[in-house]
Amino acid sequence: MKLGKKTIALLGVPLGLGVAAGLVYFFVLAGPSVPPEIPDPVEGQHGPMIALEERVVNLLKGGDYRYVKVGVTVELRPETAAFYELKGEARVAVEHEVELEYEAALPLMLDAVGRTVGAKTSTELGTPEGRAALKEEIHHAMAEILGEHEVLNVYFTDLVMQ
Repeated sequence: MKLGKKTIALLGVPLGLGVAAGLVYFFVLAGPSVPPEIPDPVEGQHGPMIALEERVVNLLKGGDYRYVKVGVTVELRPETAAFYELKGEARVAVEHEVELEYEAALPLMLDAVGRTVGAKTSTELGTPEGRAALKEEIHHAMAEILGEHEVLNVYFTDLVMQ
C-alpha cells in the first residue's frame, strides 16, 4: 500500500498535534510530581511527631544481652511551613490529624523497627556508633514506608538492653 503526501499530511498533523497537546499537559498543566518544598525546621522547631509504642525485641546472638526494649518517635515534615508557628491547642489538633492520617501505616512502622533492631547484637548496640547506625537504618526504613520527603528524623525514646 502506497501512501500519498495528502494521506500522510491528513494523518500526521492530527497525530502531531495530539502528541504536542499531551506533552504540554504533562509538563505544564499537570504540575510537578514532587511535593511542594516545605523547609526543614530550624533550631527550636519540629514537625509533627508520631510516637510508636515501645517494643521488646529479640537480639541476634553475639553479645551479653538477648533483648532490647526500644521506643521510637518519628518526626514528619508538616504539610505547610505555617505548622512551625502553631502553638497550644491549634498545634495539638493538627498533630492529632497527622496521627490519624498515618494510623494505617503504624503496623508497617512497628514491623520495620522490630526487623531492624532484631538484626543487631547487643555488642553492636552497646556503642554510640552502633546506636547511631541503628537510628539511620530505622530512618531509612520509615522513609521507605512513609515517603522519602516525609520523614525528617527518628528519635529513640527508650533503648534498654536486657
